[in-house]
Amino acid sequence: MNRKQRLFFTAEMCLGMGTIMGLTGNLMATGFTSNALTSFWIWWGPTVLFAFIYNVCIASKITNFLITHATKSMISQVKIERRSARIRSCSMIIVMCLSMSSFGMLIGGGISHISMGSLLTVWARSLFLAYLIRGIVVKPLAEKGLQLLKV
Repeated sequence: MNRKQRLFFTAEMCLGMGTIMGLTGNLMATGFTSNALTSFWIWWGPTVLFAFIYNVCIASKITNFLITHATKSMISQVKIERRSARIRSCSMIIVMCLSMSSFGMLIGGGISHISMGSLLTVWARSLFLAYLIRGIVVKPLAEKGLQLLKV
């Protein structure tokens, strides 16, 4: 993927994951109420924008660092690309999910009075949901959008 395609794909992934995970997290924290929906719509734009900026400026740097160190002794370009794709997939979802769920709790005011056990439970639940949502909905749609961009 060239830089323009990667940025487009990242924007699609942040839009999809930020929307679905933001709504899901908000509803799980507060229940299905009009206040929860209002809060979601108020924070939707800033959340997606923060996710995109964070992804481009921090998460991608962490991922590239991991890829560089995990593939530096490899020679075969095919093996390097295969391992890089696996590392990118795993590290991006872990870094983004843990960061964004923490961001959501911080913005919602819940992180100051949550126990460590509850925090770990929220992170585990968020990671599980993010993995499913990314694999079933967001990534296939983002890849379709990327194909349309190439055409």
